[in-house]
Amino acid sequence: MKRQIAICTFIAGLSALFILSASGCTPGRQQPEPMSYYVLHYDPPGKALPSGIKDPVIVHVKRLEAPAPYNTNHMIYSENPYHRARYAYHQWMVNPADMLTRLLVRDVQHAGTTDAAYASMSRRNATLRVEGEIVDFYEDNEKQQWEAVLTIRLALIGISEAGREERTLFINTYAERVVLERNNPHSLARSMSKAMEAVSGQFMADMAESLQQQIP
Repeated sequence: MKRQIAICTFIAGLSALFILSASGCTPGRQQPEPMSYYVLHYDPPGKALPSGIKDPVIVHVKRLEAPAPYNTNHMIYSENPYHRARYAYHQWMVNPADMLTRLLVRDVQHAGTTDAAYASMSRRNATLRVEGEIVDFYEDNEKQQWEAVLTIRLALIGISEAGREERTLFINTYAERVVLERNNPHSLARSMSKAMEAVSGQFMADMAESLQQQIP
């Protein structure tokens, strides 16, 4: 009789454990942390391109290249010059190459004047092309105050009317480091936004200077 009771108790215990496991309520089991997504955000620059340009300027912004380890939506961080890792539950909403390319398109459009006001990712009828690559795009955790590190190499290329001749107007490397307000991914997004704003402003100034030199 006691043996039958023991067997019944054992079976009941197994059944209860099976139900708990199936419902995800096993004691000690934790739910995974939800994924958080981030984008860069800053106000576009004001009018920066020179007026008095004779012909319309149509800028083709080619998608930036992003070699590994920055060709991913994962937020990358570093604890020393030889180390790169990624956050498990924090990602960029958009691949950095796409995100920065579209920000450049927007910024060139807002920097235009009545004489030069159009930029896109299309090559059609382009008179200028912007191309380049992301060299650095990560969070530097080596110091006590973490930093957003952004380095982009950009080139401005002039295109003839027939589209058969091209001339490199300039190639520059833009590098920014911005301290995080707090050591967390949200502050990384804010500081990286400030870094991209600075890079974009410097590039617009260089493009304006290059276009100014072409005005008779």
